[in-house]
Amino acid sequence: MPRDIDAVLQQASNAFNLLFEEAAKNAKPDYTKVATVVPSLSASTGYGFLQEYPMMKEWLNARMLEALETRDYSIKNKLFESSINVKRTDFEDNDYGKYGPLFSEMGMQAALYPDEHIFGLLKNGDKTQCFDGQNFFDTEHPLGEDTKGCNLFKTQAGGVDYTGPAWYLLDVSRVLKPLLWQERIKPAIESTIPRGQAVSSDVFINDRILFGTRARGNAGFTLWQLGAMAKMPLNSDTLNQVYTAMTQFKTDSGRPMNVRPTLLVVPTALRNEARKLLDRENLDSGASNPDYKLLDYLVTPWLD
Repeated sequence: MPRDIDAVLQQASNAFNLLFEEAAKNAKPDYTKVATVVPSLSASTGYGFLQEYPMMKEWLNARMLEALETRDYSIKNKLFESSINVKRTDFEDNDYGKYGPLFSEMGMQAALYPDEHIFGLLKNGDKTQCFDGQNFFDTEHPLGEDTKGCNLFKTQAGGVDYTGPAWYLLDVSRVLKPLLWQERIKPAIESTIPRGQAVSSDVFINDRILFGTRARGNAGFTLWQLGAMAKMPLNSDTLNQVYTAMTQFKTDSGRPMNVRPTLLVVPTALRNEARKLLDRENLDSGASNPDYKLLDYLVTPWLD
């Protein structure tokens, strides 16, 4: 590549990186509202120890040590990418500025892409195993001898299962949230910008310079007691049924977990139901709404 555009390429690269980083910084992802971000240092990370929930207790004699069991629950990192190509002639003609919005969009998507995977996992939580070997949303979580925990709620009408959209109640008040985003490599821009006369095969053959983002990570579950799935109509009665059940969740040893649901998560089809339940001070009758501001709520299209 001719030396006279080396400076143009460097300026373009700096500008594209700045646009990318600024857009990523200003993005407002939803996954951090329901998931704890956990660093990963290998191809996969194990979380079997999650069954041993560390609660404070009175120190009477020797410490009561909880063995951190290593069950077979690990999350393998996935590889993610986003790529575009730019004609080399656009750099030669100093006409690369028109691509700025694309790099801003890439930056925003780099910050938002975990949303799809976190909420996609939540949606399939009744079909995806967690650390205790059961599906995350299940009716038979093992809790000691002959005791089962349930965080999957269903209703029937005339013997037929409810077929409407599911909704989710979560306790996101803790450091450890119901889901986790395992981050191995943060998204960053890579390119095939030539250095001097050395060009890549794609630049040589197609006369195009490639730009892309690359990241590694994956979504997973933590403690099943911090979340519930409801396959039933969303109304005050069903909301309070699930809410009350969650407050009674216990650890494997039978101690109360002090779960306090704080967030209702719904697909767009239940947006109005969530708003009427939690945002209106008064009911249609004029009476006070007992559920007003009981919870925050989050509407996401990734549950549709």
